[in-house]
Amino acid sequence: MSIIDRTRWQNPFTEQGLRIPADRGTGVFQIHETGVLRLDGNWQHRAVCSPFWRLFYEFSSGTWVDCAGERVALNQERVVLLPAGVPFDCGSQDGVDHLWLHFTLQLSRPLDAQKMLMVDAGPDFQGVATALQAAVTAKFTDKSAHLATALLHVVLSDLGSGWTAIPSRRLHKVLTWLDLNLGSAITNELLAQQAGMGVEGFIRWFKARTGKTPAAYVAENRVQEACRRLALTDESIEQIAERLGYSNRHHFSRVFAKYAGCGPATFRRGDHPAQ
Repeated sequence: MSIIDRTRWQNPFTEQGLRIPADRGTGVFQIHETGVLRLDGNWQHRAVCSPFWRLFYEFSSGTWVDCAGERVALNQERVVLLPAGVPFDCGSQDGVDHLWLHFTLQLSRPLDAQKMLMVDAGPDFQGVATALQAAVTAKFTDKSAHLATALLHVVLSDLGSGWTAIPSRRLHKVLTWLDLNLGSAITNELLAQQAGMGVEGFIRWFKARTGKTPAAYVAENRVQEACRRLALTDESIEQIAERLGYSNRHHFSRVFAKYAGCGPATFRRGDHPAQ
């Protein structure tokens, strides 16, 4: 995203949820937390924006999600996925049994995941969701981790391939190299080498396919990764700056404020003003 939303990016852990240990992750996603809760009319949230993905599923009707001006009523027939960095509102009436997953997607960057995604909850999904509900209620962490993983595989299989906007082989190579070297010195020359192109031609080609110059793309992705680390880890701001390729905290803070709308310390506290 061109400008990171200044609303609070929340920690993935709640008082009611079941935390999934990091070593239970797969090559596709890392599940942070899963939980079930009977909602009431106080479950009303505005401008939620997180550095992780969310899955919402309801075992009955009465909950809604509003994202980018589109309001969707949730029930047992529909699953909603909310990508990282996409702000949304949500609310509920009394007595709705709510299932959620907080997870990080580790697939190649889904270029067009900029809005909520909806999937029909078929028999396969409903069966796994019911089993997960029971495992979470019983606080069976390992079983919940396996069932939550299965649930996400069902959802991703039902989404199909179009949602990921799979890039060309050349662009995929460039973006993969960039992700692996986000903390290193990245120049247009190095990126152009990955594409097998001259520098000037590469800059025009890259902007035509991503909508951004290579420099802006690198800066935004570094800041977005910094947001994720500020929200999800105990790393110091100095450690994050160093690991993302910044020479010092001052330089990092200046770039971070340009894209996030506030400094990294303010962002981590969560008390920066919403837009």
